[in-house]
Amino acid sequence: MTTFVLVHGAWHGGWCWQPVVDALTAAGHRVFAPTLRGMAHRQAGLTPSLDADAHVDDVADLIEALDLTEVVLALHSYAGLLGPALIARLRPRLATVAWIEAVIPAPGQRMLDLVLPVAAERYAAQVRDHGAGWWMPPPDPAQFNLPDPSLTQTVAQRLTPHPWRSFTEPVRAAQDDAYGFAGRYLMANDRNPQPYAAFADRARAAGWPVVEAAGGHLLMLTNPPAVVDFLTRPARAGSSA
Repeated sequence: MTTFVLVHGAWHGGWCWQPVVDALTAAGHRVFAPTLRGMAHRQAGLTPSLDADAHVDDVADLIEALDLTEVVLALHSYAGLLGPALIARLRPRLATVAWIEAVIPAPGQRMLDLVLPVAAERYAAQVRDHGAGWWMPPPDPAQFNLPDPSLTQTVAQRLTPHPWRSFTEPVRAAQDDAYGFAGRYLMANDRNPQPYAAFADRARAAGWPVVEAAGGHLLMLTNPPAVVDFLTRPARAGSSA
Protein backbone atom coordinates (compact mmCIF):
# COMPACT_ATOMS: atom_id res chain seq x y z
CA MET A 1 0.00 0.00 0.00
CA THR A 2 1.23 3.46 -0.93
CA THR A 3 0.05 6.79 0.46
CA PHE A 4 -0.80 9.40 -2.16
CA VAL A 5 -1.55 13.10 -1.62
CA LEU A 6 -2.97 14.69 -4.77
CA VAL A 7 -2.98 18.49 -5.03
CA HIS A 8 -5.09 20.33 -7.60
CA GLY A 9 -4.33 23.44 -9.60
CA ALA A 10 -5.88 26.89 -9.82
CA TRP A 11 -9.69 27.26 -9.82
CA HIS A 12 -10.19 23.55 -9.10
CA GLY A 13 -10.62 21.48 -5.94
CA GLY A 14 -10.01 17.97 -4.70
CA TRP A 15 -13.04 16.92 -6.78
CA CYS A 16 -10.99 16.89 -9.99
CA TRP A 17 -8.96 13.91 -8.78
CA GLN A 18 -11.98 11.67 -8.13
CA PRO A 19 -11.42 9.21 -11.02
CA VAL A 20 -7.80 8.78 -9.93
CA VAL A 21 -8.77 8.52 -6.25
CA ASP A 22 -11.30 5.82 -7.06
CA ALA A 23 -8.80 3.77 -9.05
CA LEU A 24 -6.01 4.07 -6.49
CA THR A 25 -8.34 3.27 -3.60
CA ALA A 26 -9.70 0.23 -5.43
CA ALA A 27 -6.10 -0.98 -5.79
CA GLY A 28 -5.65 -0.80 -2.01
CA HIS A 29 -3.79 2.49 -1.69
CA ARG A 30 -4.38 5.29 0.82
CA VAL A 31 -5.32 8.51 -0.98
CA PHE A 32 -5.94 12.12 0.05
CA ALA A 33 -7.05 14.88 -2.32
CA PRO A 34 -7.31 18.06 -0.25
CA THR A 35 -8.95 21.24 -1.50
CA LEU A 36 -6.84 24.36 -1.14
CA ARG A 37 -8.19 27.34 0.74
CA GLY A 38 -10.48 29.66 -1.19
CA MET A 39 -11.58 27.16 -3.84
CA ALA A 40 -14.40 24.68 -4.42
CA HIS A 41 -16.17 23.88 -1.12
CA ARG A 42 -13.63 26.12 0.67
CA GLN A 43 -14.40 29.21 -1.40
CA ALA A 44 -15.73 31.03 1.65
CA GLY A 45 -12.07 31.36 2.63
CA LEU A 46 -11.21 33.40 -0.46
CA THR A 47 -9.87 36.76 0.75
CA PRO A 48 -7.55 39.45 -0.64
CA SER A 49 -4.79 38.28 1.71
CA LEU A 50 -4.88 34.62 0.67
CA ASP A 51 -1.54 33.62 -0.84
CA ALA A 52 0.46 30.60 -1.93
CA ASP A 53 2.05 30.19 1.51
CA ALA A 54 -1.43 29.46 2.87
CA HIS A 55 -1.73 26.69 0.29
CA VAL A 56 1.66 25.28 1.32
CA ASP A 57 0.30 25.13 4.85
CA ASP A 58 -2.90 23.42 3.70
CA VAL A 59 -0.95 20.52 2.23
CA ALA A 60 1.81 20.32 4.83
CA ASP A 61 -0.59 20.58 7.77
CA LEU A 62 -2.60 17.65 6.44
CA ILE A 63 0.45 15.43 6.01
CA GLU A 64 1.85 16.36 9.41
CA ALA A 65 -1.45 16.12 11.29
CA LEU A 66 -2.09 12.62 9.94
CA ASP A 67 1.57 11.66 10.45
CA LEU A 68 1.83 10.46 6.85
CA THR A 69 5.15 9.04 5.68
CA GLU A 70 6.56 7.65 2.43
CA VAL A 71 4.12 9.91 0.62
CA VAL A 72 3.87 10.15 -3.14
CA LEU A 73 2.98 13.82 -3.54
CA ALA A 74 1.29 14.68 -6.83
CA LEU A 75 1.17 18.33 -7.90
CA HIS A 76 -0.91 19.56 -10.83
CA SER A 77 -0.40 22.86 -12.64
CA TYR A 78 -0.37 25.77 -10.12
CA ALA A 79 0.25 23.31 -7.27
CA GLY A 80 3.78 22.91 -8.60
CA LEU A 81 4.49 26.39 -7.22
CA LEU A 82 4.16 24.86 -3.75
CA GLY A 83 6.57 22.02 -4.46
CA PRO A 84 9.95 23.43 -3.34
CA ALA A 85 8.49 24.63 -0.02
CA LEU A 86 6.72 21.31 0.57
CA ILE A 87 9.96 19.45 -0.11
CA ALA A 88 11.85 21.67 2.35
CA ARG A 89 9.24 21.22 5.07
CA LEU A 90 8.30 17.58 4.50
CA ARG A 91 11.41 15.97 3.04
CA PRO A 92 11.57 13.11 5.61
CA ARG A 93 7.91 12.30 4.93
CA LEU A 94 8.07 12.23 1.13
CA ALA A 95 9.01 9.29 -1.07
CA THR A 96 8.80 11.23 -4.33
CA VAL A 97 7.07 14.18 -5.97
CA ALA A 98 5.05 13.54 -9.12
CA TRP A 99 4.59 16.68 -11.21
CA ILE A 100 1.63 16.58 -13.62
CA GLU A 101 1.51 19.40 -16.17
CA ALA A 102 2.96 21.48 -13.34
CA VAL A 103 5.24 24.46 -12.98
CA ILE A 104 8.52 23.90 -11.14
CA PRO A 105 9.77 27.18 -9.70
CA ALA A 106 13.15 28.27 -8.51
CA PRO A 107 13.01 29.98 -5.10
CA GLY A 108 11.66 33.49 -5.48
CA GLN A 109 9.76 32.90 -8.71
CA ARG A 110 6.11 33.88 -8.88
CA MET A 111 3.44 31.94 -10.70
CA LEU A 112 3.25 34.83 -13.18
CA ASP A 113 6.94 34.27 -13.94
CA LEU A 114 6.23 30.65 -14.86
CA VAL A 115 3.27 30.93 -17.23
CA LEU A 116 3.39 32.09 -20.83
CA PRO A 117 3.44 35.92 -21.11
CA VAL A 118 0.18 35.93 -23.07
CA ALA A 119 -1.48 33.98 -20.25
CA ALA A 120 -0.10 36.35 -17.60
CA GLU A 121 -1.50 39.32 -19.50
CA ARG A 122 -4.89 37.65 -19.87
CA TYR A 123 -5.07 36.82 -16.16
CA ALA A 124 -4.19 40.37 -15.17
CA ALA A 125 -6.88 41.80 -17.45
CA GLN A 126 -9.51 39.42 -16.09
CA VAL A 127 -8.64 40.27 -12.49
CA ARG A 128 -8.76 43.97 -13.27
CA ASP A 129 -12.04 43.83 -15.21
CA HIS A 130 -13.97 41.08 -13.42
CA GLY A 131 -12.16 40.13 -10.22
CA ALA A 132 -12.26 43.34 -8.15
CA GLY A 133 -8.49 43.52 -8.45
CA TRP A 134 -7.84 40.55 -6.13
CA TRP A 135 -9.45 37.35 -7.42
CA MET A 136 -9.11 35.47 -10.69
CA PRO A 137 -12.32 34.50 -12.47
CA PRO A 138 -12.50 30.87 -13.60
CA PRO A 139 -11.37 30.32 -17.18
CA ASP A 140 -13.56 29.18 -20.03
CA PRO A 141 -13.37 25.36 -19.76
CA ALA A 142 -13.28 25.20 -23.56
CA GLN A 143 -9.56 25.96 -23.28
CA PHE A 144 -9.04 22.53 -21.72
CA ASN A 145 -10.25 20.73 -24.87
CA LEU A 146 -12.29 18.25 -22.85
CA PRO A 147 -13.52 15.23 -24.84
CA ASP A 148 -17.28 15.57 -24.37
CA PRO A 149 -19.85 18.27 -23.58
CA SER A 150 -21.01 16.67 -20.32
CA LEU A 151 -17.51 16.77 -18.84
CA THR A 152 -17.06 20.35 -20.05
CA GLN A 153 -20.32 21.29 -18.33
CA THR A 154 -19.29 19.56 -15.10
CA VAL A 155 -15.96 21.36 -15.01
CA ALA A 156 -17.61 24.69 -15.81
CA GLN A 157 -20.01 24.26 -12.90
CA ARG A 158 -17.28 23.37 -10.43
CA LEU A 159 -14.55 25.88 -11.22
CA THR A 160 -14.35 28.69 -8.65
CA PRO A 161 -12.29 31.91 -8.34
CA HIS A 162 -8.62 31.74 -7.38
CA PRO A 163 -6.67 34.22 -5.21
CA TRP A 164 -4.68 36.61 -7.39
CA ARG A 165 -2.07 37.17 -4.70
CA SER A 166 -0.94 33.54 -5.06
CA PHE A 167 0.05 34.37 -8.64
CA THR A 168 1.64 37.78 -8.07
CA GLU A 169 3.80 36.94 -5.05
CA PRO A 170 6.38 34.18 -4.54
CA VAL A 171 6.17 31.57 -1.83
CA ARG A 172 8.01 32.98 1.19
CA ALA A 173 8.48 29.75 3.15
CA ALA A 174 11.87 28.03 3.10
CA GLN A 175 12.39 26.13 -0.14
CA ASP A 176 14.65 23.40 -1.49
CA ASP A 177 15.76 22.81 -5.06
CA ALA A 178 13.00 20.66 -6.53
CA TYR A 179 15.39 19.00 -8.98
CA GLY A 180 17.55 17.84 -6.08
CA PHE A 181 14.76 15.60 -4.79
CA ALA A 182 13.28 12.40 -6.25
CA GLY A 183 10.78 13.38 -8.90
CA ARG A 184 9.00 12.44 -12.10
CA TYR A 185 7.05 14.41 -14.66
CA LEU A 186 3.89 13.76 -16.69
CA MET A 187 3.09 16.00 -19.67
CA ALA A 188 0.28 15.99 -22.21
CA ASN A 189 1.52 15.21 -25.72
CA ASP A 190 -1.46 16.73 -27.53
CA ARG A 191 -1.10 20.42 -26.70
CA ASN A 192 0.28 22.98 -29.15
CA PRO A 193 1.87 25.07 -27.87
CA GLN A 194 2.86 22.96 -24.87
CA PRO A 195 3.41 25.50 -22.04
CA TYR A 196 5.03 22.93 -19.75
CA ALA A 197 7.63 21.61 -22.19
CA ALA A 198 10.46 23.59 -20.57
CA PHE A 199 9.73 22.02 -17.18
CA ALA A 200 9.72 18.54 -18.72
CA ASP A 201 13.05 19.27 -20.41
CA ARG A 202 14.60 20.31 -17.11
CA ALA A 203 13.17 17.19 -15.48
CA ARG A 204 14.85 15.02 -18.11
CA ALA A 205 18.11 16.86 -17.57
CA ALA A 206 17.81 16.12 -13.85
CA GLY A 207 17.46 12.41 -14.64
CA TRP A 208 13.79 12.14 -13.76
CA PRO A 209 11.44 9.82 -15.62
CA VAL A 210 9.34 11.91 -18.00
CA VAL A 211 6.12 10.43 -19.38
CA GLU A 212 3.84 11.80 -22.09
CA ALA A 213 0.14 10.99 -22.45
CA ALA A 214 -2.82 12.22 -24.46
CA GLY A 215 -5.59 14.15 -22.75
CA GLY A 216 -4.70 17.81 -22.52
CA HIS A 217 -4.11 19.73 -19.32
CA LEU A 218 -6.71 17.98 -17.13
CA LEU A 219 -5.26 14.49 -17.50
CA MET A 220 -6.78 13.32 -14.21
CA LEU A 221 -10.23 13.78 -15.77
CA THR A 222 -9.54 12.94 -19.41
CA ASN A 223 -7.06 10.07 -19.02
CA PRO A 224 -7.12 8.78 -15.43
CA PRO A 225 -5.57 5.39 -16.37
CA ALA A 226 -2.45 7.17 -17.62
CA VAL A 227 -2.25 9.21 -14.41
CA VAL A 228 -2.70 6.12 -12.24
CA ASP A 229 -0.04 4.26 -14.22
CA PHE A 230 2.32 7.22 -13.91
CA LEU A 231 1.80 7.46 -10.16
CA THR A 232 2.09 3.77 -9.40
CA ARG A 233 4.68 2.56 -11.90
CA PRO A 234 7.33 5.15 -12.65
CA ALA A 235 8.28 4.96 -16.31
CA ARG A 236 11.73 5.15 -17.77
CA ALA A 237 12.97 8.56 -18.81
CA GLY A 238 11.67 9.59 -22.20
CA SER A 239 8.93 6.95 -22.40
CA SER A 240 5.27 7.50 -23.24
CA ALA A 241 2.02 6.34 -21.68
